[in-house]
Amino acid sequence: MGIPNNYFKTAFSKLNVNKTQGGVGITLDLSRFGKTIDIKQDALDAQVWNDMQKYMPQDTGNLIQQTNILNQSIRGEVCAYPPATDYGRYQYEGKLYVDPLYNIGAFHSPDFGFWSRKGVKKIESERELEYSNPIATPHWDETAYNNHKSQWVRVAKKA
Repeated sequence: MGIPNNYFKTAFSKLNVNKTQGGVGITLDLSRFGKTIDIKQDALDAQVWNDMQKYMPQDTGNLIQQTNILNQSIRGEVCAYPPATDYGRYQYEGKLYVDPLYNIGAFHSPDFGFWSRKGVKKIESERELEYSNPIATPHWDETAYNNHKSQWVRVAKKA
């Protein structure tokens, strides 16, 4: 998943030229261009992730923490949420899933807290989730892109 460290440096070094003909030699080392691209990719990944977090739900911070761990393990792409988690997808889509019989997201008791009926598969409703973060949005990666894409280009160019 993602590209390995020094990916572009390694790829560009395969294009290096070392020729000698008629007593004239030329050496062309392209690996420095690849190293520059690797640095730019890392800066871009970090900025994209930083900006996406602004628009993520932050009730407990657990979703951001899990996604951060995932994003630290990859390069060249930034995950919006851990794809293997139902909770991440649920928050990302921004729609309330409800019990099909009672049409509610969860039952609540002051003594126990929230719970759902065991074994009942919830269905998506038309109701949007209400996030505790006032600027959180579903599809927060798209919101970050729309709000910060020109900054991302500047960050990559400057790196």
